[in-house]
Amino acid sequence: MTPAVARGRRLRPGRPRALLVGSPAVLGVGWLVVHNSGAGWVQVLGDVVLATLLVGVLGPAVVASRASLRLESAPSDATSSLPVELRVTASTRLRVRPLDPPGPEALVGPGPKGRNDTDPVTLLPPRRGVFDRVVLQVATAAPFGVQWWTRELLVALPTPLFVAPCRGVPFAVTGWGAAGPDQHAEPPLGVGDRRAAGPAEAGDLRGVRPYRPGDRRQQVHWGATAHAGELLVRQHETVPPEPPEMVVSLPDDPDAAEALAGRALATVVSVLDRGGPVLLTTTEAAGTFTAAVTDRRGARRRLAAATGPAGDYGPEACKEPGVRCSSPCSERRPASG
Repeated sequence: MTPAVARGRRLRPGRPRALLVGSPAVLGVGWLVVHNSGAGWVQVLGDVVLATLLVGVLGPAVVASRASLRLESAPSDATSSLPVELRVTASTRLRVRPLDPPGPEALVGPGPKGRNDTDPVTLLPPRRGVFDRVVLQVATAAPFGVQWWTRELLVALPTPLFVAPCRGVPFAVTGWGAAGPDQHAEPPLGVGDRRAAGPAEAGDLRGVRPYRPGDRRQQVHWGATAHAGELLVRQHETVPPEPPEMVVSLPDDPDAAEALAGRALATVVSVLDRGGPVLLTTTEAAGTFTAAVTDRRGARRRLAAATGPAGDYGPEACKEPGVRCSSPCSERRPASG
């Protein structure tokens, strides 16, 4: 993976900013006092103090504007409310705070003896989504730690980061009822099942085979049996059952959409664990998308990218039994998987 170089923007002083307001007055008064004292050593000492204060206040702005950050590695899959780690290197010692997605502060940059190993920066995305870049705020008070200056860096990810929802309580899928997503009597998730067109013998005739215990009498091919002198049954082409269809339409309310996506993910995973794919229909930024999901990673990515028009259920989707929208991921996530 090619490392990504951050692009900087918005250089600004950090808090507190009192030094920036009072420094011009202090510098001016101090210069007048020491240069009217008449003693040369006082003037030299005053110049040194004032120069140190000036460098301490404005020096970090120069360091922050010239600092560079390189993204060395980043995962492509994550889960909302759970930490995901980036690995970065920096040209100087910096304090980094992720802004979008948010995360805790971290110190990165050259360590002891000038070593510049990769340092971790942790993201804690509060919601699902697809991210192709992250915004990091870097800060420094070098060289004297007098005044902090901050700068925002826009870091393009080498591959999109798919943040899947936390798995919630799955919907009951027994029977695969034909209820639509707009029916309040059913969960706000449309689930339908298209079974096989008929039993196995309804397919095209492939040939005959000897009778085996358990074969039905209707399968016996009497003409072939009379010709061969042994009991033969018809052997048909197998008609594979079509996968169940699931349609997910998320409401506009963020909490309701997050809870519904988590329950939908748990439902898809429960079907996948039974050994079959799911034909999943979601609304994404580019439009409605329908495709078979055959593994958990595909399901997580589809529901990470899912959007959708507002449904008729609104925030009450969060009030269904077993769903707690405000709960942390660890409380809503099943123990397995």
